[in-house]
Amino acid sequence: MNNKIYFLILALLLPLESCEKDSATNPVTGGGQKSVTVNQADPSYYETADGSAWIPVMINYLPPDYGNKLGADSPEFTVIEDYFQKFSANGGNSMRIWISTSFLEIEDQQEGVYDSLKFERIDKLLDLAKEYNIRIKFTLQHIRTIIPNNSNWDNSKSLATAFSSIEDYMNTPKGRDSYLRRVIAIANRYKDNPQIFGWELWNEVDASAWDNWEDFTAYMLPQVKFYFPNQLVTQTLGSLDSEEADTHYRNLFAFKNNDYISLHRYLDRGTDLQQYDLVKGSIDTLVSTAVSFAKQYVGNKPIVVDEIGAVEPDHASASRYYAIDKQGVLIHDMIFAPFFCGAAGTGAMWHWDNYIYPNNLWYHYQRFNNAIAGIDPVKEQMKPFTSVIDGVNCYGLKGKTKTIVWCRDSANNWETELAKGIAPAPKTGWSFQTEQMTSGAFSSVRFYDPWTDTWSDGSINNGTVQVPAFTRSIIIVLS
Repeated sequence: MNNKIYFLILALLLPLESCEKDSATNPVTGGGQKSVTVNQADPSYYETADGSAWIPVMINYLPPDYGNKLGADSPEFTVIEDYFQKFSANGGNSMRIWISTSFLEIEDQQEGVYDSLKFERIDKLLDLAKEYNIRIKFTLQHIRTIIPNNSNWDNSKSLATAFSSIEDYMNTPKGRDSYLRRVIAIANRYKDNPQIFGWELWNEVDASAWDNWEDFTAYMLPQVKFYFPNQLVTQTLGSLDSEEADTHYRNLFAFKNNDYISLHRYLDRGTDLQQYDLVKGSIDTLVSTAVSFAKQYVGNKPIVVDEIGAVEPDHASASRYYAIDKQGVLIHDMIFAPFFCGAAGTGAMWHWDNYIYPNNLWYHYQRFNNAIAGIDPVKEQMKPFTSVIDGVNCYGLKGKTKTIVWCRDSANNWETELAKGIAPAPKTGWSFQTEQMTSGAFSSVRFYDPWTDTWSDGSINNGTVQVPAFTRSIIIVLS
């Protein structure tokens, strides 16, 4: 039977079969409108329903779980709303959330049985997203093992009621039907919800305890898109940190029906995975090489760095340097670098719970929004470029009338400041010829200091720009 016909029949039959087991037969719809799509004028970016360019200022978040049996009245929502409020107040507009996390997982006790209270929680979370103007990308699954009586974060005891292993679930007709039944239950309720901009098949699918992720991805991308026709669908892999990871990503890039590219890359000084030196040094280099690597293979498809952070060697734990990074050296670079290297939005930080929250670093998102205020990369037809000028790494987007550049002083980075304890010295007396950055005739220049949140005007004299003293980084807007 033709696959499309088969899955159409499956879509019609499964909700009826599930009526007695779940609450997914009460769809919440938004009229079928696509809230976010790939931009028609420039497919390197996104657009909203009215055709405006949309730049995701994004973060990751996994809601807490206190183990209660409540739905929308769960006390966890006090913490969740505080998180949404702080992020939104600083210009955050999108989150990546695992819908398979224990607080939201609908299939939480037995395979094929969906908990109505979990649907209530998802409804409440999306209500908060609407209130705080945040769009959500849900990750459909994240587990890596299926073992009975195992409570690890990456194991599913409920699926162990029907499957003997992760491979049994991902690589057999019975397992794939089970995966799609859950997809359908979720789609019946949320496929047209305008607060959801995308779905991710599986978090870091190549990290699961099996090696057939490509076949699973090829099979599931069109099927999941069939059930979520008005929302973006993508797949993700683990940290892009080694030659083996490069190969995995190249294989992922070959999937033409992957709506956009999700990159994961962490600062990791380990050796067990044969990690590249590129992921052990400055964050701007770590990011720029990842984005440029992807662009070689996918051209102008949207690229999002939707997991980025710092870890102890070989991902043993969150970085020890988070505790002392009170000014946000790491988060600044991880937010700013992707967009200025040609990604569709900011980097999406991990480790919100033991870094962003305790150090109160939310304001860095607002500083990013301040830096790009009035910039429309689509209308400007902006293209990324890089240059190195007298010890400053310059990552820019050149447009028709405006060029915006994030300049990072290479004399300091997370290692000099956090590992060695060397305070950053101000960069003084720095100037450049505009042609050293990019070609074009420019008549005015402005500077934004993201560390002091101040704008200043400058001048261009015979093509020379004198830059005011800055510490760590500065944004330059040439018009």
